[in-house]
Amino acid sequence: MQLHLNDINEFFKSSIAKEGISSIWGAFGVGKTTLALQIGWKNALNEKKVLHIYSKPNFPFIKINSLFESHLDELLENIQFIRATHFREMFKLVFNLEFIILNRLKLGKTILGTIIIDSLTDLYRLELRRDKKGENVELNYTLNQILAILSYINKQYDIYILLTNELSRNTLEGEVFDVESGGKVMEYWVKNSIKIERTDVTNNRTLKLCDDDGKTLSVFNSRLTNHGFE
Repeated sequence: MQLHLNDINEFFKSSIAKEGISSIWGAFGVGKTTLALQIGWKNALNEKKVLHIYSKPNFPFIKINSLFESHLDELLENIQFIRATHFREMFKLVFNLEFIILNRLKLGKTILGTIIIDSLTDLYRLELRRDKKGENVELNYTLNQILAILSYINKQYDIYILLTNELSRNTLEGEVFDVESGGKVMEYWVKNSIKIERTDVTNNRTLKLCDDDGKTLSVFNSRLTNHGFE
């Protein structure tokens, strides 16, 4: 089945994905940021304002320009980009989100429709240390707090929450399988996900739409180009 962004948006707006945190995840370079930007742009055009928090080292100016070159003015009007450079800075941003929302309501401004974080666990993983278990426990607690706040915002204000996440691997009874980075914490809070996988054909991708039990609901094929997923 061929991917269309409308299919992705309908998945996130369906009764299955109406509540809870959603994620896009997969291996490095499969197109997670591209798809998140496309979804954010689609939602900004059709709904309310979008807040996009970006945590990777280099802000994707070139990618944004190639995706939206003829709509940059509209993009900047409808999507606000914020960069986080440390995990605790990410926590502070998320902790203050409700104050931002309430302030917008107080001023009579349009409430946010979508919040995107690309990526939540990149900064988290940079601070993990095998020889510092106490600090790792604190990091896991902070990650749990962030996701709890995002889940509350989703339910309280009907704001869609979309995260991008890296692929990790677990071993169970000798079998290796793919999981989202962040372990049990992410598994608990993420209710709907899209896993992007490479195929044997260059730039072709398989996208699997899954529910909170990991059950695959739909499978799409798409081609990743300089102008995004087609």
